[in-house]
Amino acid sequence: MGKTTTNSPSNKQTSVTEPSVVVLIHAAIAAHDGPDTSECPPLYDVIDPDALDKLFAPVHQETVHHGKVIFEYCGYQVTVHADRTVELKVIDVESR
Repeated sequence: MGKTTTNSPSNKQTSVTEPSVVVLIHAAIAAHDGPDTSECPPLYDVIDPDALDKLFAPVHQETVHHGKVIFEYCGYQVTVHADRTVELKVIDVESR
């Protein structure tokens, strides 16, 4: 899971834990009425999940990140955006 530590005005550190990008990808597939994620191959067969989590780790609210990562997984073109949103596009197998 991604973890962000920030300093508040009183100099006390507060931590916020957010779900990993892998959890977000599986949740998006489940919400998209796609295959049961237990039927999908492990994500690490396609892309390094640790690298995804590091790349899209939560950051200080005032920091703006740009970019995205696109890959194919479990019948979808998966796009993970810098703001940690996950976009799915069904891959048309017949057009390949």
